[in-house]
Amino acid sequence: MHDRVPEGIEALEVPYNAPILPYEKPELEVNYWIADDFFPEQHAIEISNRCFNKPKWKLGKPYTNELWPGRRSHNALNKKELSIIEEWVKVKIKKDKLWVEKSDTVVVDSNAAILVGEEEGSARPHVDNRKLCRYAAVLFLSPKPEASAGTSFYRLKYTNGAAGGNIVPSPFFNLVDALNVTSLPSSAWYLDQTIENKFNRLILFKGNMVHSASAYFGKEKREKRLAVTFFWMTED
Repeated sequence: MHDRVPEGIEALEVPYNAPILPYEKPELEVNYWIADDFFPEQHAIEISNRCFNKPKWKLGKPYTNELWPGRRSHNALNKKELSIIEEWVKVKIKKDKLWVEKSDTVVVDSNAAILVGEEEGSARPHVDNRKLCRYAAVLFLSPKPEASAGTSFYRLKYTNGAAGGNIVPSPFFNLVDALNVTSLPSSAWYLDQTIENKFNRLILFKGNMVHSASAYFGKEKREKRLAVTFFWMTED
């Protein structure tokens, strides 16, 4: 569980020589966007059932040494459904072109169903590597989700309690580059803002803003947190 940014925290100065990130306040229709009831309800139910019923899943924590939790399966949406989402995204970010970047070293799990239960993972603030992603999106597909287990945005928390930034800027690609650290403890982050989990809600956001799934829920397969994730590159 992460503490929220306290009132009056801006008066505290960042410790001398501590690594810093720029801060960009999460703002709806500026750096994140929400569409509720994205697909017609019956269509969304069909997509949800299709994902739950997928026969092949790749396993993450705690079943393997992968950093990501639970299990995931590719090709969650068909081409027509994916096109509908991408057209909406292009309108929102005012870009004419989106693409999924290819990598020889990293699997880009775009359009992947992600299924994670309460005992399989917890919030892990991170950014999406700028080499592979400019914008990310999440489509929530649990029929009866826990509202608090949506998507959250975070900002740095220093040892003296000061609040820092939340953006990995160019020329850096991830938090390791930007902060010159190999890893950060969970206690190094303040919770800045949370978007609730709601069936058939689509969230789009800048991938270089520090974010995470807020939490996970459920023990049985159809009770767990189901979402589809997307990662796109765009022209700068």
